[in-house]
Amino acid sequence: MSNGVLIDDQMHFTGLLVPEVRPLSFPAFAEAEPILSVAEITDILSDPERTKRREMWANGQWIKNQGSRGSCNGYAAAKALERARVIRGLEHVPLSGEFVYAGINGGRDQGSQLDDGMKWITENGVAPEALVPHQEFLWNRVSAAAKAEAPRFKAFECYRVDTEIELATGLAMGWVGVVAVHAGGGYMRLDSRGVRGTANGPGNHATGVDDVKIVDGQFLFDEWGSWGLNNGQNGYAYLTWRQHLAQTIKWHSFYLLRSTTDDPKQENPKAA
Repeated sequence: MSNGVLIDDQMHFTGLLVPEVRPLSFPAFAEAEPILSVAEITDILSDPERTKRREMWANGQWIKNQGSRGSCNGYAAAKALERARVIRGLEHVPLSGEFVYAGINGGRDQGSQLDDGMKWITENGVAPEALVPHQEFLWNRVSAAAKAEAPRFKAFECYRVDTEIELATGLAMGWVGVVAVHAGGGYMRLDSRGVRGTANGPGNHATGVDDVKIVDGQFLFDEWGSWGLNNGQNGYAYLTWRQHLAQTIKWHSFYLLRSTTDDPKQENPKAA
């Protein structure tokens, strides 16, 4: 069952299941792309023409609330793909976290595994948010119309992340990531930099990361979640590898998403 976290008197839920063995079904990012040095990443991030993702996603429509279902993994996968489409230059189409979750949860609202979300968005795609009711979790109740639209919205090139420098490289290059965090302990407390407090555990919550910055020689990964705008800084917070990801990656396969497949109903800019 998913666990609850109280934010401003409202309960929010996790739902990420811990696999018995860390999945290795997708190739590693380092096998597909050259890994950048810290100096090279710094150069990219300091480019004055580079738009920070928080500025790109400044209005509140990008941060959703999964409600009382354990659908964080579905939301992380769907919203990562949604962002990747817009980064490519496609029209913004909100995509359904419920659609992914219903497809991978085995017919029960008892959570799902990170790797299954990665597989789903590459193999099946994601239906538009408007076609799937909020908090739906049963596949047999997802409409035929939603299932028919999903193949328009598939991920293009997903790679497993094994190291901090891989994650930083991909985000600096404009990819979008999905990670596992442990929403417990100090996770809900932010310091003066906007960094979450240390939370040790195997990982019970899936979130997205789509940017990185370097502060005092340390990578800060910009996290967005599915608990609404009251979570963190309008839905965002920063993670560090040591405080939040070094433990959870022992169990979960984080991933980076390069772009999207062509949409047959839109004019498609060239994928990055």
